[in-house]
Amino acid sequence: MNTIKENIEYAVKHWWLSLLVGVLFVIAGIMIMFTPIVSYITLSILFSMFLIIAGVLEIIFAVRNKENIAGWGWYLAGGIIDLVLGIYLVVNPVVSMAVLPYILAFWLIFRGISIIAYSMDLKRYNVKGWGWNLFFGIVAILCAIYIFWQPLVGALSIVYLVAFSLIFIGVFRIILAFQLKNIKKKYTHTRIVEEI
Repeated sequence: MNTIKENIEYAVKHWWLSLLVGVLFVIAGIMIMFTPIVSYITLSILFSMFLIIAGVLEIIFAVRNKENIAGWGWYLAGGIIDLVLGIYLVVNPVVSMAVLPYILAFWLIFRGISIIAYSMDLKRYNVKGWGWNLFFGIVAILCAIYIFWQPLVGALSIVYLVAFSLIFIGVFRIILAFQLKNIKKKYTHTRIVEEI
């Protein structure tokens, strides 16, 4: 059985995939924010395309790191959920206005819980700044709760909530990518010093 130190010594491969996923979410959030008149159908198509790409990238990240990260299943589950939800929204572009907010809210809750779990993993590895990840996870869940509470507020507020949530999740993934890179660098340096 591998120890945490042995797992980290092998380093987190492909940390840049998390960075790429984060950038995609931020871009999606900004695009949605600056096109508030867009219909729910267009929103679901745009959102679903980003979900499909992010899901594929996250699945690749999880599979490539299943022997290096103890919680790789969270990444895999998140990628699968993104991919399935994205495909569902592409196949059914006429998702009703009443259903789309609930689908997005469930997705945001899962993402928020995943981000909180990632932040706890980072805390165990003594990574500085893990509290920001916790903050972004809580914000994603609060946005989801608001969507559940006010699903009929109208397209405009749903559009902005989705945009802000995507930006928060994207920023989290970007921060996570650099934290994973730092873990890799830190433990690679420690291993070299131990060998000397």
